[in-house]
Amino acid sequence: MALQFKEVAAESGEIEQAVPPAERRRLRLVPRWFLTLIGTRLSLAGTVALLIIILAAIFASRIARYAPDAMNAPLAQPPTLAHPFGTNDAGQDIFSQVLYGARFSLAIGGLTGVSVTALAILIGMAAGYIGGWLDDLLSMIMNVFLIVPQLPLIIVVSAYINLRGDEPVATVLVMSFVITITGWAWGGRVMRSQTLSLRHRDFVDAAIVSGESTARIIFRDVLPNMLALIVNTVILSSMGAILAETSLDFLGVGATNQVTWGTMLNYAQANETLYSGEWWSFVFPGCAIALTIMCLILMNNGVDVLSNPRLRRIRAPRGRRRRLRLPSRPASRVEPEAAL
Repeated sequence: MALQFKEVAAESGEIEQAVPPAERRRLRLVPRWFLTLIGTRLSLAGTVALLIIILAAIFASRIARYAPDAMNAPLAQPPTLAHPFGTNDAGQDIFSQVLYGARFSLAIGGLTGVSVTALAILIGMAAGYIGGWLDDLLSMIMNVFLIVPQLPLIIVVSAYINLRGDEPVATVLVMSFVITITGWAWGGRVMRSQTLSLRHRDFVDAAIVSGESTARIIFRDVLPNMLALIVNTVILSSMGAILAETSLDFLGVGATNQVTWGTMLNYAQANETLYSGEWWSFVFPGCAIALTIMCLILMNNGVDVLSNPRLRRIRAPRGRRRRLRLPSRPASRVEPEAAL
């Protein structure tokens, strides 16, 4: 028995040495939930591709040769070395417009995803944990927003709010506000359901008996157990915000004074580029939208690993991986003579 304990201790020491101390210190700088989120190949591929898109949008002024509104290129030119994505009927470089348009769409997607999730957490968890008349009131409000279709509601709200500003930052804030107030209800409903399932757990009862306040129980005891749901809400809300912003710009009721992927599609549709054979005018902005949405969908694949501990696997760095499973030993047999 003592020999077995020594072997197990030696193997556990090898397991701890699988990741060197310097590597462990580096991994502590990154949240563990984020490492779990990108633990699968699909989620890692989506995260890397999305980071490339974000970096391309940030450094668009250094990557693009032309300004997005400059009209100094040949008209309706197909893709060439000088203009990789071609030009439109106004002589504007489509590659530059795709890069600069990514700034607007990604900014709205990220800001709206965070704001929708924050509002859903506050309202959904308050309704699910406190209950009573507050739950009835907030549930009624959520049901009203869930019944009304989001896109027509956004169009009606945008008719009273000016979205065609010349300032990009102000336009992003206003459009993000419009999409947030019309699209938070589904997240609030999900947060309320999850809170209802957690409010009667043993650790919540123990916190109540120990005299902790309601706010402390909600944000310190209940909220950490909803991390996977929160990440999922941020990703899905960002996807919905990008699609909603693109739809508004395409319909002509969004930020028509800004260069966005939606306004590029609106310009291509207004000039009937499909009939004139200028396929590059709508294919490249459409591919940019599809690629961004696909990256978010691939990232959402890691939420399954984050929410299910059975799918998690501890991986050592490449070149230092070792088998963590202890070798199985056959059961010891007792000889009949020894038993006697």
